[in-house]
Amino acid sequence: MRLAGAEACVGARALAQAVEARLGRAALVSAARAELTVEGRIEPGGTGGWRAEIAVADAGGAVLGTREIATASPRCSAIDDELALAIALMIDPSAKLSPGAPPLAAPAPPPAPSPAPSPPAPQVIVQRVLVPVPPPAPPPPAPWRVEVGAGPLFGLGLLPSPGIAAALRARLTPPRSWSFEVGGAIWLPNEATTGASSTRFSWGEGFVSACPVSLGGETRLSACAGVRLGALQVGGLGFGVDRADERLTAGGALDVRLTRQLAGPLTVGGGLGLIVPIVRDTFYYIDAQGRDREVFRMAPLAGAADVVIGVDFP
Repeated sequence: MRLAGAEACVGARALAQAVEARLGRAALVSAARAELTVEGRIEPGGTGGWRAEIAVADAGGAVLGTREIATASPRCSAIDDELALAIALMIDPSAKLSPGAPPLAAPAPPPAPSPAPSPPAPQVIVQRVLVPVPPPAPPPPAPWRVEVGAGPLFGLGLLPSPGIAAALRARLTPPRSWSFEVGGAIWLPNEATTGASSTRFSWGEGFVSACPVSLGGETRLSACAGVRLGALQVGGLGFGVDRADERLTAGGALDVRLTRQLAGPLTVGGGLGLIVPIVRDTFYYIDAQGRDREVFRMAPLAGAADVVIGVDFP
């Protein structure tokens, strides 16, 4: 058997012809008639040259002996004569071998018939064994990534004056897919003053976004688009009749975020966003002359910025 890298070495047929030329007679038969079996393999040596191993077994499969032959020559054919000689001696140790056996490349002519029948000699079978190689195992699937963080959120145009909120956000990244962000914010109370009276606004909201653009590794730049939903509570102070109300808020959002991996799973990042309110209620009061006085209405285009410290779970 010629292993990988030894495809140009001597083949089984040429080697069998050289062995019979050494013995001076026909010695190789089919497996059904064989008394001995010789199996061997040849391969490149570990530090150059060539290496061959030969084993002989009886008809029951018991190994009777082994032989190892090696050469430092870069030519594989340099080991051919030693292989033929070793196999011939394994078949018949007492045989008178022909010293002038022809080279393997030119098979010797068949020997002349013997005038007298000779006793049966051990017989050998040369066969090639193919060893199946299992395919490599597929790589393990990529895991989900989860990043959770919190920090301050600053807004402009969402409340009567610039607002500050405490925000919590989570980023989910499935294998080979977009990232998604969910989170919420609680805004600190914000007041609009009208003379001796004031109106207090308290607001809480949640958001969900899809992030089709994500570039980088330890430092990641991403772009997201999503929606924001919340509830705005409004109460008057110092009016003739103080009332409280709650209104639904809704809007679309575009965000650009930059996140940096710090030591271990710790991350720090920030983002800038544009918010387009879909629900823009007008808050007003009626003065002593019965006229409507506007207190506040969300801007048609608002801005937000945040700083987040988080933990990344790969």
